[in-house]
Amino acid sequence: MSLWLIYHPPTTFETASAKAALAESVTKLYARFIPALYVNILFIPIGPDSFYVSGVARPSPAPNSAEPGPDPTVPFIRVHISNIARTLPSPEAKVRFLEAVDKVLKPHIEDMGYDWEYHIEETDRDLWKIQGLVPPPPGSDEEKIWAGQNKATK
Repeated sequence: MSLWLIYHPPTTFETASAKAALAESVTKLYARFIPALYVNILFIPIGPDSFYVSGVARPSPAPNSAEPGPDPTVPFIRVHISNIARTLPSPEAKVRFLEAVDKVLKPHIEDMGYDWEYHIEETDRDLWKIQGLVPPPPGSDEEKIWAGQNKATK
């Protein structure tokens, strides 16, 4: 599984189509390597009075021009990515994946003028189930069946 938690101000990702476009891009990134049913994206709106960076609410209603740093009126997007179905096997693969994530996020976040940050963690595959089932081994015939049916099956 890949789980993307996208924390964002309510003034961003306001429409279902904006969310769907990013979710589709993320799913396409992973679907080359894992079944699409393993890809989960959660959009989590966080009010500006609950979203702080450097001790400053983001976005803030008015900039404090006396303070250095980014413009606090600009929305800040924070993405937490957990990879479980596959781990990145080498430093080179990690660099390539970071570049791919940057490319996916660019039109939805960077090009919108938002400030942003993300991190990726890899979780032990042995502590994961879908529908109460342990997912089949990577690349196995059973996993191909799950991918073809786009659901966990016994």
